[in-house]
Amino acid sequence: MKASSIHRSHKSIQSYDEIQPNEVYCLQNPGGVIFLCTRGSVSDSETSVPHTSVPHTSLPQDSASLGFSPLPHTSVPRDYRDLPQRYDFAPLSWCIPYEYEPVSKLLVVCDTSHKTFHDIEENRVFAIAFPSFEMRALIQRAGSVSGFDVDKFDHFNVSCFCAKTIDVLIPEGVVGWMECSLERIIIEGTSGILLGAVIKGFAMPESWKRRIHYLNDSIWYKPGDLISD
Repeated sequence: MKASSIHRSHKSIQSYDEIQPNEVYCLQNPGGVIFLCTRGSVSDSETSVPHTSVPHTSLPQDSASLGFSPLPHTSVPRDYRDLPQRYDFAPLSWCIPYEYEPVSKLLVVCDTSHKTFHDIEENRVFAIAFPSFEMRALIQRAGSVSGFDVDKFDHFNVSCFCAKTIDVLIPEGVVGWMECSLERIIIEGTSGILLGAVIKGFAMPESWKRRIHYLNDSIWYKPGDLISD
């Protein structure tokens, strides 16, 4: 096609605002907020990170993890099964399915410095729970502290129930959850890409209507009207 035959509308281009490179992720958030629910070891001292740390570069607050302060990346200790165990959950917003036959498989992006990532490295199972929009305050509180430092269920007095097939706790009030086994981990920079296969999934009827979505720290929203033919 000749360049002269292309109709260029400068007015249309001018109607768009440029988004900074470190903020464009929010234009394509693939789904609603999730709780990544895990169990793993902690040191005898609740306030110390139990493993040898390696250098870590801080992430901006508007990351996939909704506000955790970065901690040293840790390695799994050889004797972790002899250490005290703690349940944990963390809010994330980057989770998307990538396969559905013969079972659903999902991809979760998690900061490698977080305790939930460490737990999954240890036990190779996790649950993805779907908080409702009524749980926004808990989402923000859970993202404000590290699971290395506190037991979030106890610290925030969170009611919970046991998963059906794996040993993790699910916060009460979620509209559904999926219990997953880890297939593999891909490390890219400070992010761990978790690939998991769903073992069992449970949800309330029309659970999507009560999901909460995160764009950035100041913009949260609920699903809108159903569009039908």
